[in-house]
Amino acid sequence: DVENPERTTPAKRAIIAEVANNALASFVIIMASLRRSARLNRYRRNPRLNKRMPNFEVKMGFGLHVGWAIEGAIGSEFKVDASYLSPNVNLSARLEAATKQFGVPLLISEEFVRIC
Repeated sequence: DVENPERTTPAKRAIIAEVANNALASFVIIMASLRRSARLNRYRRNPRLNKRMPNFEVKMGFGLHVGWAIEGAIGSEFKVDASYLSPNVNLSARLEAATKQFGVPLLISEEFVRIC
């Protein structure tokens, strides 16, 4: 149980920590890929784009939190999307939104740090 790690077996805690560490590693891989992208570098060097948007840069923000969520399918017979609902998902979304306010690419909750 992520919210009550003291009630969880050591094996399960190790699995949860591995998932959290993989999420953090994914962030690093995505950011490195953005920096190395040949296509994005071409856009950055495009004179017409630089004239309209000087210092063009693709920025992404990530909010990492941990906790329970409910997954549900939303849509019609032609298109179905997944939706995730819980206060934990909401907190992660708020952390992601706050990355713009603080000018950083990543914000991590205390709960996430604790399980890593």
